[in-house]
Amino acid sequence: MFTKCIGRFLVLLLLVQPVGMLHAQKASQKRKELENKRALLLKQIEENKKKLAQVKKQEANKAKELQVIGKQIEHREKLIDNIGQENFELSIEIDGQKRELGKLKEELQELKEDYGRYILSAYKKRQLNQELVFIFSSKDFHQAIRRIRYLNQYGNYRMQQARLIVNTQKAIIEAINGMIAARDQKTWLMNVKEKEKKELEQDKQEENKLLNRLQVQVSLIKTQITKQERQEKELNKAISNQIAKEIAEARRLEEERRKKEEARRLAEAKRTKKAPVPQEKTTSNSYLSKVDFALSKNFEDNKGKLPWPIEGVIVGKFGKTPHPELKGVVKNNLGIDIKAKAKSSVRAVFNGTVVRTFPIPGMDQVVLISHGEYYSVYARLETVTVKKGQEVKTKDIIGTVITNPEDQQSILHFEIYKQTELQDPAKWIKK
Repeated sequence: MFTKCIGRFLVLLLLVQPVGMLHAQKASQKRKELENKRALLLKQIEENKKKLAQVKKQEANKAKELQVIGKQIEHREKLIDNIGQENFELSIEIDGQKRELGKLKEELQELKEDYGRYILSAYKKRQLNQELVFIFSSKDFHQAIRRIRYLNQYGNYRMQQARLIVNTQKAIIEAINGMIAARDQKTWLMNVKEKEKKELEQDKQEENKLLNRLQVQVSLIKTQITKQERQEKELNKAISNQIAKEIAEARRLEEERRKKEEARRLAEAKRTKKAPVPQEKTTSNSYLSKVDFALSKNFEDNKGKLPWPIEGVIVGKFGKTPHPELKGVVKNNLGIDIKAKAKSSVRAVFNGTVVRTFPIPGMDQVVLISHGEYYSVYARLETVTVKKGQEVKTKDIIGTVITNPEDQQSILHFEIYKQTELQDPAKWIKK
């Protein structure tokens, strides 16, 4: 009878876990991960709110505001999805706790019934000094020792069984409390989800308003860029024509010189009755004088070392560049644009000769300087302090930058040519 009771007790002891272990099982690893993710998303949403408040103060920067709202919408959608997953995990957890509670109640009932049977049996069989009689009726000393141990184990079993009933009752209470907490958490999460849905809808409405405003802004910017590109093309056309004339005139003079030199050589050969010395072969830059050829070589050797034409920062790069904030808006720049302080001085980047100074609509005053076969162009000048044919040295002041009355920005447009071929000025000036 005792062995059978002990076996049943051990089985029930394994089924009823300690309170601490039961609590640890309630929050699954998956839900912990979702809780951490929710906390991170809420933090990102709060950070975005601060960014949005700052960007909204910059009335002209609607593209940046749209970008921040887009990120906010993305975070809210992820948060709502995350809360949905949390609620699903909580539902699974609550179902598990219900099943666990049912098992605990069944186990408690079995323990109580088993303990009741034991108490009743002990009461019926109990006699005065029964335990002493049981011990003293032993055949020998060893049997008496074994019976004493048996009685001790039986007493321990009764205490352990009573403790097991108490622990099971505690586990039932904790399971109920855990289920209540999970349901409260689920209710709280549903409220958070509804709040985020409302704010998500508001963000989407704000995004649509900004998109409509930006479409107008994009249209205006595209019109402005088209106008600027047209002005730069007109400048490029004027510069290219001027350079072509310069080269053509230099070639004509060089051709005349070569003809005179050829006639002189033939006359010299006839006088000395010797074969004429072969004439030099022509190249793409053979029209240059020795001085201009040396100047070109010196200019080329200083690539990446030329001084800046004005103190400032590059705000417009060479070639096709996308708008920093507006998708689909691209500008093709034939030079670079350098933003400077109002009335800043503009300086020659190298030794050379002023070829021409002239106005271009939208580009204001323009200065073209020759450096052998290379040319530098300075546009959007308010004042010009040099004139055609004037020799200039590196860093000589040639004028001042103009300030645009519309946006109050002072931006120099700077170009470099090798003959009529455009170069990227950023690769020529110091980094």
